[in-house]
Parts: sequence; C-alpha cells; structure tokens
Amino acid sequence: MRFQSILLFGAAVMVAGCAAVGQKTDDGVTPIAVAPVEPVRPEVARRADLMYELLVGEIAGKEGRIEEATEHYLKASKLSNDPKIAARTARIAAFSRDFEVALKAARRWVALEPDSVEANQVAGLLMVRDGRPEEAARYLGKVIELGGKDKYELGFARISLLMARQTVSEAELKTMALLRDRFPDVSHAHRSYAEVAYRAGKYEEALSEARRALDLDPGDESAKILKNRVLLAMGRVDEALDGMRRLAAESPDDAELAHGLARMLVQANRYEEAHEQYLRTQELQPGNFDVLYSLALLEVELKRYDDAVKNLQKLAKSPTHADDAHYYLGRVEEERQHYDMAMSWYLRIKSGERYLDAQTRVATILAKLDKQQEAIAHLEQLRRATTDEAAVVRLDLAQGDIYRAAGDYQQAYDFYSRALEKRPNNIDLLYARAMTAEKLGYIEWLERDLKTIIKLEPDNATALNALGYTLADHGKNLQEALDFIKRALALRPDDAAILDSMGWVNYRLGNLEEAEKYLSRALNKLEDPEIASHLAEVQFERGKRDKAIETVQKGLKVAPEDARLLRLKQKIEP
Repeated sequence: MRFQSILLFGAAVMVAGCAAVGQKTDDGVTPIAVAPVEPVRPEVARRADLMYELLVGEIAGKEGRIEEATEHYLKASKLSNDPKIAARTARIAAFSRDFEVALKAARRWVALEPDSVEANQVAGLLMVRDGRPEEAARYLGKVIELGGKDKYELGFARISLLMARQTVSEAELKTMALLRDRFPDVSHAHRSYAEVAYRAGKYEEALSEARRALDLDPGDESAKILKNRVLLAMGRVDEALDGMRRLAAESPDDAELAHGLARMLVQANRYEEAHEQYLRTQELQPGNFDVLYSLALLEVELKRYDDAVKNLQKLAKSPTHADDAHYYLGRVEEERQHYDMAMSWYLRIKSGERYLDAQTRVATILAKLDKQQEAIAHLEQLRRATTDEAAVVRLDLAQGDIYRAAGDYQQAYDFYSRALEKRPNNIDLLYARAMTAEKLGYIEWLERDLKTIIKLEPDNATALNALGYTLADHGKNLQEALDFIKRALALRPDDAAILDSMGWVNYRLGNLEEAEKYLSRALNKLEDPEIASHLAEVQFERGKRDKAIETVQKGLKVAPEDARLLRLKQKIEP
C-alpha cells in the first residue's frame, strides 16, 4: 500500500498546514492568510483509490506479476462503473487462469454493459469452463439475441467458434443442448449441437441433430457436410462419400466442397481418389499453399516421389511452408536412399518447429551410414545447445532409436534407464523402455513401465492398449488384458489399433465371432498388414478359408513382403 500511504500523508500535511493559518506566532508575525481547507470528499477519495489500484495493477502486469495485477484490477472494477475496467480484469484473470476472479469480473462487466456481445460471450464461456451450463446458456442465449438481423446464424457461429476445442466437456454439451431447446425451430441451433456431439464422439445424436437441421433448412450446406462427416465417423464410409460426391457435383466450382471431399477421402484411406480430388481442388485454388501442401504429402504417402518433389520445391519458395517443404524433401530423398541430398535439405532448416526433427533425422542418417559415433556426437551437441526439457527428451528418444535400429536392444534399454534416472516419470521415456523390454523378452519389465504410465495417466489410451495387446499376444492374464483394452477403446472408440487389439484378445479368449467383428472394423479403418494377418487367422480358424485367402491377398497388395502374411499364405492356401 506504499502509493496509498504517500497520498494520505500528503493530505495530512495539507490539513495540518491549514490549521496554522491566521494564527500569530510568538514574534508577532502573522502568516499569509489562505482559504480554509475542507475535508476530502468521499468521491475524491474513491477516485484516488481507483487510480491507485489501476496504477499498481498496471505496474504489476508489466513486470509479469499477473496474480498481483489481477488482484488490483478486481478491486478497481469494484470501485468503478466503467465496463472497460471490468473487461480488462476479466481478461487478465482468464489469462492467469484465475477463473474465480475472471467470473466475478465478467459478471460485473455484464452488469455494467448488459447489451455487450463480448461481455456475454466471455461470461458464458467462463461459466462453461466452471461447469455451470444453465448460467452459461443464459449468457450465450443473450449473445444470440443481440445478433441483429441474422442473429441465429451469427450468434450460433460465434458460439461454435468459442467452443471449437479438441475435447468436449459435459458442461459444453449440456450448454449446447439447452440452447438447442431454447431455440427448437432454428436450424442453426440443431446444427451447432450436432457439431459438439460429433466432436464428443456421440455420433448417433450428432446424426439425428444434423438431420433435424436439414428438416428445418433443406438448403443448409454446412449441415449436409456435417452429416457426411458423422456418417464417415460411424463407419458408413460409402454413404458418407456418396453424399459428399453429390454435393461436389452440384457445385463443381466450389473449392471448399472439393477440398472437403478430398480430406474425407484421405480419412477413408481412399488415397488414389483423394489424389485426383486434390488435383481438382488445386485447379480451383491455384494459389492455396495449404492445398498444395496436402497434395504433396499425399504424393509422398503414395510414393509418387517425382510429383511430390515438384510440388515441395514450389512450396519451398512460399512464405508459409518453406521449412515444411525442406523437411519433406529430406524425407523423400531419405526414402530414396539419397542420404547426402536428404541431409542437405534438413540442414536448410535453421529454426522453428521443424528444426529439432530435421536435426534428429540428420543423426539417423549418419547412423544408417555406419557413423554411429558421429550420430551420437551430433545429438550430444544439440543437447548442450538447449535448456528445453522437452527437447532433451526428444534427443534421448532419438538416440535410443538409433540403438534399436541397429538391433542393439540391450544398449537402448540401458540408455533409456539412465535417462529415466534424471526424469523418472517421463511418459515417453517409460514407453520407449517398455517397448524395448518387449524386444528383449522382458514382459514383466514392460508391464512395470506401462503400469507406471497408467498410474501417472489413467486415461493414457496408448499405454492401456499396448499393455493389453502385449499380454494378449503372449497369452498372459487374458482377462486383465481385456480390461485394459476395454478402457483404451472407451477412450478412443474408432482407433484401428485398439480395435485390432480387442479383436486379438477375443481370439485368444476363444471368442472368434467377436474377434472377427472387431478385426473387420479395424481393417476397414486402416489397411495394415498386421491387422490383415490377425483377421485372416481368425477367418481361417472359423472355417472361412476363402475369406482368409482373400484377406491375405489384399494385405499383400499393400505390403507384398510382410513376413506374417507370407507365412499365413503358406499355411492357409491349398
């Protein structure tokens, strides 16, 4: 309270000085007469307090003491009827993640400026964050009502943007349900709820709401696209793609629709058709670097390296994708085993998100060229140049990968163990050591590390799945394996690897019908040789030899040299 003390001290001096006015001193000299000083009025004192809180809050904010700044701004907002102060308090508190203070400030802001769209938006979003859907819906409903002529379209668009997070909370879903119920005859309300339900993995609800939106507005193109995305997520691939193809055919010059179809084809693993669609999209948007980048990555995936290199070299001259282009040009040349050229592309990346990946690829290439010591020295030099913990872990993982690629699993295991002495609870290092233990045949060690991860992160679907699958594959603790995989599948219900694990553990348990169901779903989502071998094995066990042969043949088209499929081919073909 230093500044406030100075202000009060100054006021006290003034009052004391005024008390002497008009009084003769002992030597008979009369001081100069001045007007009597009145006591400080309450409104002046209040204004002084306000200025003090704002000044101290601003200084604290500039010095990075955000919590202190928040405290002073909250006091200032209570002293002032200026909505700008309440707004600044809410923003600062939200930035510092002090949501309790942010909520108080947002309420004050709305009280002072009830017809502010931004005030109601901030209050509504904070209520969602605090798990109060009823209050959130009240504020966000006001956002919609304040939208003017196109209030439903604009209001729900704003709210959709506010809630466009990767994960969906129960409060968010409930808030959107309340808004939908508040505006039952508005197509945008049903479509917005469908979007949130889709992101929450509630596909049946999402499909129903998208259809309801289309009942209310048959021309709602966004609802049509969303419906197709939901169908794709539900595994109704042909129905989804046919719907998108019809939309694209109805509007052949609509670049966004063409791009949407291309993305869906990639999601459905229809890469050849996706490539054609991306070429079409590029014709419609020749200057769109995002489209060109997606096209180039697809060509890398399809091993159309000459086409990929041409497009990546164009991107290398762009203002937005140069480092991405250099990185993938390096990957292409690495695949072609043009190692010197690959390193030259990687070394063009001097900073940014791709820098560390590019540098670790350089180390990997050196190891491939039998220059393992040089590769390790390169990684060590990078370690010395950084203080970033995450970067150090990535470099440790890269070094372990070099040992693993050379088949030296014991050295890799020991290296990960030394790294874990410094960072005993690092999830990535624990997982890498667990997978290395499996290569060494130390299943108990794998169990130990994966269970440590699960203890640290109970919802780590990757660790749950890896533990469940490994136990199933080795025929150990099958019921426990099933429980782990069930937990992983609940977290990621459409993950092909987890569906494969669920199929495989059911196979080990003797539930062949269930096994085939899950493995078929997995293979529909991802054409992977391991999944194909699992499905063919189950089909053969169920007496479906022809189906099993067909599955193996399809798998060999994707991976003609896969050892598992080749062994299975010899086993099941007559």
